[in-house]
Amino acid sequence: MILPLLLALLTAGLSLGQPAGSTSIADDNSSIEAVVDQSATLSLNESTPINESINENTSLNESLSLNETGNVSSAAGNAIAAPLKADLNYIWSFSGIEAGLITMALEQNGSVILGRAKYEPDDGMAWNADVLGSVEGDKVELTMSAMKDNALTTTRLSGTFANEAIRGNFTQVRDGKIVANGTFNATWINPDISSYTPAKVEAPASVTAPAPAEVTSTADTADAAVNKTTSKMNEKKYTDVREFKDKIGMGGDLSGIPPGMSGF
Repeated sequence: MILPLLLALLTAGLSLGQPAGSTSIADDNSSIEAVVDQSATLSLNESTPINESINENTSLNESLSLNETGNVSSAAGNAIAAPLKADLNYIWSFSGIEAGLITMALEQNGSVILGRAKYEPDDGMAWNADVLGSVEGDKVELTMSAMKDNALTTTRLSGTFANEAIRGNFTQVRDGKIVANGTFNATWINPDISSYTPAKVEAPASVTAPAPAEVTSTADTADAAVNKTTSKMNEKKYTDVREFKDKIGMGGDLSGIPPGMSGF
């Protein structure tokens, strides 16, 4: 738009300011070329801010793209770093605590864990246990309490849940003393917790208490003697006199009549 306006002004100026017959075509051409060159220079100069604005917008877009990419990468990194929440609602098999395997049924409600456990060795006494624990992220804490050898035994387990398994350390305490410690491994064997059945524990053999010995005192002996005498007195024999009615009296045969019954 600037170039046509300059050409129009130049033409009008030449037409008004020069006398007739004195206009030189060469001069006119030179002036026109100068104006064209100046207009081109102005046009280029005017386009410079536009180019700079484009460059600034491009830089801004690149910066925004980089920021968005960084935010996405950061979010992805946080998602990977965040531990998975453990789901422990299974029947588990624990090894490393006893010589054989311990079966444990765990029921999880949020971060609280309740459960039961049993141990059924080929040799030795079987036992059942109660389990109480908690889970936070992938960290698992369990406490198992059982009667073993007629004594309360508590086993504390601290492990990490990963790859559908629990691995960690345990400490076993009885009568206020640490009786065992080490590492354990647990893998789930059944998702149906209702199928768990406790171990059959044999009741300890009953011991028959001996009968108390009889103690005889002097007083008891005296009482027994009195009772015996009284019994003999009660056994006094009486004679039926009707058996000797023909022998009693004057001229009767007194033989065979107990003394004192003849009347004489």
